[in-house]
Amino acid sequence: MTASTVKIIITAEIEDRKVELESMEVKIDKDLDEGIYQGMQSAGKRLYGELLQAVDDGIQEVVPEGWENTGREKRQLTTCLGTVQFKRRVYKDETGRRRKLLDEIVGLEKYSRYSLSVMQKGCFLASELAYREAADVLGWLIGDYISHSAIGRMVRQVGENYQTEEEAQREGIFEEGKDLEPGGIPAKILYGESDGVWISLQREAKRKTEVRVGILYTGKKAVGVGRKALENKVPVTKIVKNSQEWQETLLKTAYTHYDLSNTKQMMVGGDGNRWVRQSFDMLGLSTEFVLDRYHLYREARRAFGFTSQTENWIRQICEEGLESVMPEMLQAMSQAPPKAAQKMRKFLQYLINNRDGLLDPDCRTHLKARVSNLGAIEGNVDKLVVRRLKGRGRSWRIEGAKAMLAVCRHKRDLKKNAFNPFQKPEKIEQKKYRTKHHRDDGDWLQAGVPSLHLCHSNRPWVRVLSNIIHPQGVL
Repeated sequence: MTASTVKIIITAEIEDRKVELESMEVKIDKDLDEGIYQGMQSAGKRLYGELLQAVDDGIQEVVPEGWENTGREKRQLTTCLGTVQFKRRVYKDETGRRRKLLDEIVGLEKYSRYSLSVMQKGCFLASELAYREAADVLGWLIGDYISHSAIGRMVRQVGENYQTEEEAQREGIFEEGKDLEPGGIPAKILYGESDGVWISLQREAKRKTEVRVGILYTGKKAVGVGRKALENKVPVTKIVKNSQEWQETLLKTAYTHYDLSNTKQMMVGGDGNRWVRQSFDMLGLSTEFVLDRYHLYREARRAFGFTSQTENWIRQICEEGLESVMPEMLQAMSQAPPKAAQKMRKFLQYLINNRDGLLDPDCRTHLKARVSNLGAIEGNVDKLVVRRLKGRGRSWRIEGAKAMLAVCRHKRDLKKNAFNPFQKPEKIEQKKYRTKHHRDDGDWLQAGVPSLHLCHSNRPWVRVLSNIIHPQGVL
């Protein structure tokens, strides 16, 4: 040991056997924490292999008598501590089947090269980053090299497992009639919005496919000045065969998360497409459709231009209805050139087709309960699909896109299981100080004036001041 280095020896006692895991010299400099981190990671990797060896040794003591030990086979596994190599015994049971009991006990799948924790970490990172960036971050975390193709295989495997589980649940409900445990989130008014976004494909018969996105929530709450967040939001993203599969997916999602027994009203929002309006029909609730304001303003500006008159028309439509501005819009269309008039005519037809969704919820007198405004789907489309699956140079195989969407749907669970985030520290109760007394505005009228009663009481200026304050001359 010198002034600048420290030698550290890490040992462990396993089944009354002392094992030296790591012997290292750590420099006392600015990289001290990194040196300790790498040393502990190396020791943990050695400990992982020793523990597996100890478990395999203990298994042979409980193996049935009729089983034959045929030797050992080497296996390599990439764990969250790095790549571990170990040997485990191979047995042949009464039927002649080869059994690797250590793999079965630990839960290692056949031919799997990564532990479950590593795959969960890789999938969560891939849901936020490109495959190459996710591989770099994961490689740094575990202290070993990870390729971008390995990240892609992790996403495919984990995503397909999620898809298989979801599809089995959907078939069990709608084809086999199995019971499903209902959700417990109260939802007197349930909000549902849906939209579609097209992503590029590669090496497929079609060049693009549509990803359907839906959100369910129970209202909005203020989280800052002019900012609101959705309460009890549940997102849904999927590439489906037809609208029936989409409606079944939304029905299953709503039923498993919310208590629909007391739901009085369903507010549906979207861009007016037929499948969007029908997305929540299977819920069997009384529905009110609200045309998404983003699409309403966008189509209006495309037809009539970005002017203050257009803004006033849309505001008036949302508050009073289409009839209040129809004459003015028809007059503007009659005076426009043929090409512009065609766009205006198309927009008017769009308004007529979605007449029932134009009024703001606050302006619908037949609604008994107070309803929040809709229009959150566009932001969620960006968060759930656009940010990860779209962009310059991004294209997908159809199965890879489905797997990535499944991973994105379960992102929260992956983060919780893979990274096990630390709980926030408890708030330290701070010392309470006695608050200062705030006097009332009229307290000064009752306050004493020391100069009137002390050594200056006989001076002329004090007598003048005393007569002003006390006209009767009473001190």
